[in-house]
Amino acid sequence: MYLLAIETTGAYASVALLQAEKTARILSVIHGNDRFSHLQNLTPQIDQILKDNQLQIGDVDVIAVSHGPGSFTGIRIGVSTARALGQILGTPCVAVSSLEALALRALQTEEDMLQTEAAPQSGSTDGSSKLLLCPALDARRKQVYGAAYEIEDGRLSCRIPERSILMVDFLQKLEEIADQYDRILFLGDGIDTCGELIRQWALERREAGTGKAADGNEPAPQVLYAPEEIRYQDAAAVALRGLQLWNDGKACDYIELQPEYLRMAEAEKKLKERKS
Repeated sequence: MYLLAIETTGAYASVALLQAEKTARILSVIHGNDRFSHLQNLTPQIDQILKDNQLQIGDVDVIAVSHGPGSFTGIRIGVSTARALGQILGTPCVAVSSLEALALRALQTEEDMLQTEAAPQSGSTDGSSKLLLCPALDARRKQVYGAAYEIEDGRLSCRIPERSILMVDFLQKLEEIADQYDRILFLGDGIDTCGELIRQWALERREAGTGKAADGNEPAPQVLYAPEEIRYQDAAAVALRGLQLWNDGKACDYIELQPEYLRMAEAEKKLKERKS
């Protein structure tokens, strides 16, 4: 089985091709080089990845697409492309949360995750320590699209459901469960825009002596930023999450494939305000 994955919710479009037989493996990934040029780049990327693997578009069995949250325009381009391919080819689609896929990027090696930029506090770096993953995508004005997950045996377990939220409010929700973990790993471009808020939260927890780690040691937890090579959205992670959802029977027809924005666009808000 061949699964084509599309990621357009971030600044750079990417596509990946996964082959699943007895085991699953990513055959190749193509990344765009131009920021927010998804409309121009996506179709050529799909053509190129098929050509590189000596396949035709009709050889694709499943189309996985990151349907949001993220860039509104990017979401529409990715979902529209997946819907068009699904309709033309009669191929089933899988809608993948960009936050879930981003969290799965942390399944890189433990060494990669420990070589991160830490907020100003120390903590356990034992490979057996309990880890919480917090993908956070910039939603402007110090807001993020955020969620929190654990990963057990390669599967996601949601601790904070995805939502559009001010980063300070997200950190308050995180405060309720933070002491259950030894490490908290932030991913996504929310780090780029709200990193100082995260650092301040981590520093205040340390100075206040708040909580203990899951292993009983203080201070807790160690707050980390994912390194740039796994920090942002990527089609390979969409492919892996798409395969999980496919195996769980969560594929859909192209008509059922819909964007997930988590909030209204600014233009929609203004239109609604004028009508009210």
